Amino acid sequence: MTMIDSAAKYPHLREATARLADLDNEARIKAIQQGFWIGYDRAKEILGDMETLLNHPPIDRMPHMLLVAPSNNGKTQLLKHFLASHPSDPNPNGEAAKCPVIYVSALGPDIGDLCVRILESVRAPYREKATPAERIRTVSKILPQLGTRILLLDEINNMTTGGAVKQREFRNGIKDLGNELRISIVAAGIEDAYTVFSTDPQLSNRFVPAALPLWGLNKAGGSLLASFERRLPLRKTSNLKQAEILQKVIWMSEGLIGEIYEILKRSAIDAIKCGEEQITLASLERIRWIRPVDRRSKPSLA
Repeated sequence: MTMIDSAAKYPHLREATARLADLDNEARIKAIQQGFWIGYDRAKEILGDMETLLNHPPIDRMPHMLLVAPSNNGKTQLLKHFLASHPSDPNPNGEAAKCPVIYVSALGPDIGDLCVRILESVRAPYREKATPAERIRTVSKILPQLGTRILLLDEINNMTTGGAVKQREFRNGIKDLGNELRISIVAAGIEDAYTVFSTDPQLSNRFVPAALPLWGLNKAGGSLLASFERRLPLRKTSNLKQAEILQKVIWMSEGLIGEIYEILKRSAIDAIKCGEEQITLASLERIRWIRPVDRRSKPSLA
């Protein structure tokens, strides 16, 4: 079957997904499990802002971004999508590889450990017994050689797990990295990160906040579910943006895009296995979903 035939047969799907729809069940289930990126409007806006930071000329006071969202609402996927859009270049004819974007997670308020994670991400050598200040200098020496323009710091809210002294050292270390490297930093975390940054005048002045809000019973929520439907290789139309399904999915997910994604993936796989080929209220019930709020409750063993 040609691309045109597939698209005509499954008009509710995008062309690439329509080609998948005629594959056998096992292949379609595997394609669903492998996942895909949904470029919704707010994500595109933030990615555009990050592109602006990437192309910003080096100055003494570089602009930065603080990406804030509830847990499982798309922060990490957005950062990794930006990273994948700007991959490293081995640069075999040059002296060093080119890494325009570097991604690391902050495990706690330890600037020395963060520097080690940065160096390990680019496979750069470092002295294990070096002091935090020495590690900052090593990072400041190596990253310019790699042409790094943006440092993505995920889980920045983990800085709150240490005492006041460690947190202050960590915040000062981040400021030192930005100043010495003259690159932009995109820090991402849950709401706790905003509280910490807002209480530090220097950080709050340099890191412009950007939020990924929860999804709701509105046009944006319906458009999101419609985008998912176009990417799920089901042979029948589900009409996910209809009010009853939208209301059910938002309630089950509590408005978190990561939860929405998993709910629809499981429901689509169920629809393939049972032969219905569409997501319905019945298929949403069959996956026996446990809402995030209920996962935090102690299970009954009675």
